[in-house]
Amino acid sequence: MDEVLEHDAIVQNHWKFLHKDWPIIDRVKHHRTEIAAVKDIEAIKTFVLNRLGVLPVFFFLTVIFGTRAYSCPYRNVEKGIMLLYVLVKGVSLSDMAQYIPKTSFHTIHKEFYIHNPAALNRLLTTLLSEMFSTLKSRHLAAERNPDPFKNVTLNLDGHDSRVIYVNADKASLYSYKLKKSGFRVQVCTDMNNMVLFVSAPAPCRDYNDGTMLLRMGIQSKIHKLDCIALDGGYNLFISKLLDSSDELQYENFCYPIRKMRGIALTVEEASYNDIFGSFRSRIESYFGEMQSTFTKFSHTVVNKVAEKETFGVQYKLACLLMNIKRFVALRNIPTEQHHMFWLQDGFDYPSKPEKETMYTLPNIKVKLSQSEALLATRKAFFDMAISSHTQAADDDMVSGDDDREYEAEKVIGHRGEGSEREYHILQKNGGVGMATWVPAYNIKTKNKVTEYLKSIQSFE
Repeated sequence: MDEVLEHDAIVQNHWKFLHKDWPIIDRVKHHRTEIAAVKDIEAIKTFVLNRLGVLPVFFFLTVIFGTRAYSCPYRNVEKGIMLLYVLVKGVSLSDMAQYIPKTSFHTIHKEFYIHNPAALNRLLTTLLSEMFSTLKSRHLAAERNPDPFKNVTLNLDGHDSRVIYVNADKASLYSYKLKKSGFRVQVCTDMNNMVLFVSAPAPCRDYNDGTMLLRMGIQSKIHKLDCIALDGGYNLFISKLLDSSDELQYENFCYPIRKMRGIALTVEEASYNDIFGSFRSRIESYFGEMQSTFTKFSHTVVNKVAEKETFGVQYKLACLLMNIKRFVALRNIPTEQHHMFWLQDGFDYPSKPEKETMYTLPNIKVKLSQSEALLATRKAFFDMAISSHTQAADDDMVSGDDDREYEAEKVIGHRGEGSEREYHILQKNGGVGMATWVPAYNIKTKNKVTEYLKSIQSFE
């Protein structure tokens, strides 16, 4: 229960995007006035949805990608979805020419990844470190670890991805794991397999795990009460790391017992290493899930990379979206109507004029008022039903012969069509207890009806 409460606090503090509307983005003006169609965009959306789910895509489009308009005469939402498609499908930029012209996609790709890469990298780094884990949540999750590893709160390991890097010699990229050219990154996860830190990528041959541990400055990223599990390849570098830290000690690191030449491990030591190896395998399971979700980083796809920094940003972005997908499942976070707008045919970020007619989420005061109004209306309905068994339930709420005019403070619902349409209104100066059903022709404040109809326009 304590871990659930801690996760709820994380959501409250760092998941405010769930309750925000789509950002306003006015399209860049082009010589073409018509919006061009992306071929097979529905199939692209479906593929991205199946790999990531609704909320990771909503987050990307509203928080990361949806900060500005991008060039080329396509819907900005669809431009963002195509960038995600490249990551999850593992296709090259040239492969995207089957959907839009190659030059157009290169322009979109460049504007997003190259426009301000340092700022994008900082944003992703901050989101990874804040959105999914706290020291307390890591401590609580570690209680589920097997003995004797309940002190371990973090895992760290290297992950190799196949690349062709145009600015480096092929030999420097050689990965002994892949037997091919590749980049290596160091990935740090908590016990829920949420990625918290990702190192900058480096050529595999010249940067082993230990060297990259020192290079990524993990000592400045973890708390002095954290304990990080490492495999045997890091052992020789821990002392160098501690030399540069005033707070961390050997107890902040957990690693297998090293076998000395000519001396066999004791039964206890061998058991310790066996349990540790099984325990450490959870980060390997993460890499497997990562590769099946983002084919771009699987061992079957070769990434042609012009800029090492772009690869690093893409890897962090994939980790962030993977975290959101996992955290949504972990906390069973519900999907709301506005989260799914990107799946609608022809949907795009609203412009300022369009925003006025879009559905907006009610704030807490409105939600509570609506709840009280419904309760009051329901109570009145049943009170009338009890007092008069011979009258139809719908007629109990308002008399059809009533010629009075009603001033509506707010319209909160409707029923019926044409001349039979009635509106559920909150009367001016009446309070929530005065919510009632009124025929359309009896409402004096027609502007309130107009406002209500605009608010539901996107659903009809």
